[in-house]
Amino acid sequence: MAGNLKARLERIRSQGSGSIKPLENLAPVQGSDTAPAGIALSFPPPWLVLDPLVLFRRELIPLKDENRGTWSWDSPVSVPPDFLEILFHTGRSYTKGLCPEELLFFDLETTGLSGGAGTVAFLAAFGEIRDSYLEVRQYLLLDYPGEPILISYIEQELNKKPAAVLVSYNGKAFDTQILRSRFILQGKFLPDKDHIDLLYISRLLWRGLLPSCSLSSLESLILQNERQGDIPGALAPQLWFSFLREGTQGQALKDLLAVCEHNLLDIKGLAALFSLILSIGANPLGSLADTTFNLDRLALVWPDGENRRRFLHEAARGGSARALYELARLARLEKDWERYRQYLEEVLESPQPKATGVRLRASIALASYYEWKKRDLEHAEVYTRRALGLLEALSAERLMAGAKGPPPSINMKLKKRLERILSKSRL
Repeated sequence: MAGNLKARLERIRSQGSGSIKPLENLAPVQGSDTAPAGIALSFPPPWLVLDPLVLFRRELIPLKDENRGTWSWDSPVSVPPDFLEILFHTGRSYTKGLCPEELLFFDLETTGLSGGAGTVAFLAAFGEIRDSYLEVRQYLLLDYPGEPILISYIEQELNKKPAAVLVSYNGKAFDTQILRSRFILQGKFLPDKDHIDLLYISRLLWRGLLPSCSLSSLESLILQNERQGDIPGALAPQLWFSFLREGTQGQALKDLLAVCEHNLLDIKGLAALFSLILSIGANPLGSLADTTFNLDRLALVWPDGENRRRFLHEAARGGSARALYELARLARLEKDWERYRQYLEEVLESPQPKATGVRLRASIALASYYEWKKRDLEHAEVYTRRALGLLEALSAERLMAGAKGPPPSINMKLKKRLERILSKSRL
């Protein structure tokens, strides 16, 4: 909001001792004497004034998608404990199912995209499943002095259900870190919650298949839901700052409302994506008919057991070099040397793109197998030379991608191996 520094500092002092309204007692107070002039009337319904500098709105969104039908939220959601372990990504085992009413989707819009102590959350959204609806609650900060009140409402949301499981997109690395620092500055501690960050599992399932694993890309390309008239999330900080400078007049208000709509769509997309991911986790092989995803990458992180092997074999039948290499590793542990060799050779024949690194490891393994296990120096030399060629190709690929190349020690070891093999051959 427009105003000088002295006025803002006065508002900060006054906000620090304010109280908040219980969530269950929220009601419109538009036109109240405490609301700054013009703000209440400038924001259209269903926006409500909770505090002079904090607004609120609640939206009910039907859990239905024209392309995919009604989202299914069984109670509890039938997801194998093995997949829950992957979802939570903490290394702990989870035997309790996910209850829809315990899920709390959340997303922030902040004043910066790189974090840091000066980054403030100016918009917070929370979503909950209620029967056949997704309820979205948004809290909008109108100026910095209102942050203590905003933080108090966020705290109330997080404490409302002690058993709530947070669901976010990059929330572990970004959103919760921002909140933790802002809570500390307000003399509070961020409530500790179980947290599912869908960025990790989304990258696992779709990295390499899509140009981007952003939430909007997944909505468009995987959920077949193209956002209409949405603004880029990266513009949110700039548009909020414009609102601070220009107030509720003109384009600044329209742009801020567009940021709020983007934030709401993020929660809606988050819930839809989570529904799809749960269905994949409940039946990975059955999901392949309707949804393309990296079964091999999922199999590689799946806890040991019969299901993991089934997924690996299915991915290997599809030509996955990664799955074939893992099957070779398992065969070696079982000392099944013939299958070990076969799997490694299939890795080299795999049509999977961007698998040079896996083929390099397979060539090195075959060179070692033939040199020491079979005492076949001719084949050992062939695979060593092949490994050197793959190493050169991998170095070129990473250079073009701007990534760090393979360690020089690999080249040194391969050349030493080749010299040793040639020396043995001359005896």
